[in-house]
Amino acid sequence: MNLDNGLHINVIGVEDLIIHRLESAVVSHPKNPDWTDDYHWAQRMFQIHQNDPEIMDLDYLLNAANKAQVNDIIKNWLKP
Repeated sequence: MNLDNGLHINVIGVEDLIIHRLESAVVSHPKNPDWTDDYHWAQRMFQIHQNDPEIMDLDYLLNAANKAQVNDIIKNWLKP
């Protein structure tokens, strides 16, 4: 990201924040990750941004979730 003053910063995407929180939830409670605050933070971020393609790239999120082995959680969130 380029700032008005000419400086450049790197910012982690919401997709990666969601994945990191889910990984933490799974590590701390493998059988019940939904018991953790990390799980609930990830779910909130997902719910807030899931319909905003300018903020969250759903394809990237699903691919990253698959690599991190948390894709089943996100697929459950996508169910109607």
